[in-house]
Amino acid sequence: MSGTGVHGALQLLRSLPKVSLANLRPSPGSKKPERRRGRGQHRGRKCGRGHKGERQRGNRPRLGFEGGQTPFYLSIPKYGFNEGHSCRRQYHPLSLQRLQYLIDLGRVDPTQPIDLTQLTNARGVTIQPLKRDYGVQLVEEVGIQYKYIISGSIKSVFYKVHKAFLAHHK
Repeated sequence: MSGTGVHGALQLLRSLPKVSLANLRPSPGSKKPERRRGRGQHRGRKCGRGHKGERQRGNRPRLGFEGGQTPFYLSIPKYGFNEGHSCRRQYHPLSLQRLQYLIDLGRVDPTQPIDLTQLTNARGVTIQPLKRDYGVQLVEEVGIQYKYIISGSIKSVFYKVHKAFLAHHK
């Protein structure tokens, strides 16, 4: 671009008013007035509410009404349905591979009995008593090789994991 072209462009920019929020407005023809319902010929007909019925008349039923069918909240019993599912003891799954990983990192000491306090201190499991967490459940992973003899009181163990423990400790 030549020097005169740049100079002319700069002069043009200087002559234009500065852009600010006070002098911004949409370009002409870009904004159409909002269409109001119920005014003029054919503009009011159904006013966007469709044909007949509750919706057109503005008389909607209460929340939870299912059109005369017995509502869901009345069809199930007040008490005794799924009783005790919220009181059931929860056991977090802990795989042997995860346990081996915690031992390899040095978070869990294999010479001490591995119990719930040691696992929570090592951040291997998160126990929340208010959510009825009662312990850890050892789960099986196929073909896992672990190096250490693990001693401890474990409340819930899958049969195959127990079998693997017995085979390893013989």
